[in-house]
Amino acid sequence: MLPLHRILCVLLFGSCVSGASAATQDLDTGKVKVIYLDARKTVLREVGTLPKILKEASGLTYTDARHFWSHNDDGIPALYCLDSVGNQLKAVQLNIQNRGWEDLAQDQVGNVYIGGFGNNKNDKKELRIYKVKDLEGVNTAMVQPEIIAYKYRDQNEFPPPPTKKNFDVDGFIAYRDVLLLFTKNRTSPFTGYSKIYRLSQQPGEQVAEVMDSLFVGKGPMMNNWITGAAISPDQNTIALLFHNRIWLIRNFRENKISAGTIYQIDLHHYSHKAGISFKGNDMLYIVDELELDLIGGKLYAVDLKPFIKQFKAN
Repeated sequence: MLPLHRILCVLLFGSCVSGASAATQDLDTGKVKVIYLDARKTVLREVGTLPKILKEASGLTYTDARHFWSHNDDGIPALYCLDSVGNQLKAVQLNIQNRGWEDLAQDQVGNVYIGGFGNNKNDKKELRIYKVKDLEGVNTAMVQPEIIAYKYRDQNEFPPPPTKKNFDVDGFIAYRDVLLLFTKNRTSPFTGYSKIYRLSQQPGEQVAEVMDSLFVGKGPMMNNWITGAAISPDQNTIALLFHNRIWLIRNFRENKISAGTIYQIDLHHYSHKAGISFKGNDMLYIVDELELDLIGGKLYAVDLKPFIKQFKAN
C-alpha cells in the first residue's frame, strides 16, 4: 500500500511521478541535457513547521540578518519573518493588495522583490512586481513598495488559446541589474517549455521581453511546473524548484540560461513546494503549502556540499 503522503498527493495533484531516473545517469530530454546528481541518501531534510498564518506559503528569501521571509499567494498583503526553524518573528504589511503573489527575489544590495505575477488563467493584461527597500529595517505598521508594472511583449490575447497558455509565472530571480522570470507552462497539449522573460529592476511601466526558453520535460504537466526560483549569493548557481525535484543551472549566460550546465536533484518527496532560497552558496531552503491540513506547511533544507565535486567535474 502506498504511504499516506503519496496517496494524498495523487488525489491533490493527479500524479506523484518522480522527476529523476531511478538509475544514476545523465538524463537527455532530447532538448537539453540534464546531469543527474547521485543522491544515495534523502537530501530533503525537514527543519521546521511554518506558522498557521502561512498556510499558502509561496515565496522564500534569506537576508543578511539571518532571517527567512515568506508570504501567502493571496489574502493578507504581508511578509512574514521566520527564524531557522520556521517560527514567526514579525510581520510587515504592505499597502497594496495580495493577488497572486508567487515568489520573492533579492538583489545584491538587499532590495526585496515580490512577484505579483500569478496568472493561472493567462488573462491578466498588466502584472506587478513590488520592490521593498531595507525590509529588515522597517519599523512602521505599513510599507508602501515601489511598483514595476509590466506586460508581456508577445501576448496579444487575454486569455490566449490553450496551445499558447504560457504567461503564468511562479518563480523569478534578481540577476545583476535585471529580473529574470520563468513561466509556469499551462499549454494544451503540453509543450514542456518555460519561457524566460527579462525586466529591469527599476520601478515604472515596462514590457517584458522573452530572452530565452528552457525545456523542462514532456509531462505530466504538473510535474514540470517551475514553482519557485533562487540564485546563489555569488550569482553562479540558479535553482529552479519543482514539486518533486530541483534543477541547478551553472555556467550560464544572462541571455542564454538554457546553455548552462543543468543538474537535477531528486527530492524523493512530492508536495506543493512553492518557495526556494539560498542560504550561502551551498545550502537551499524550501517551503511548501499546507494541503488539507495534512501535507506540507514545512520548512526544509537541502545541503549542496555533497555535490560540489560533481559541479567542479563539469
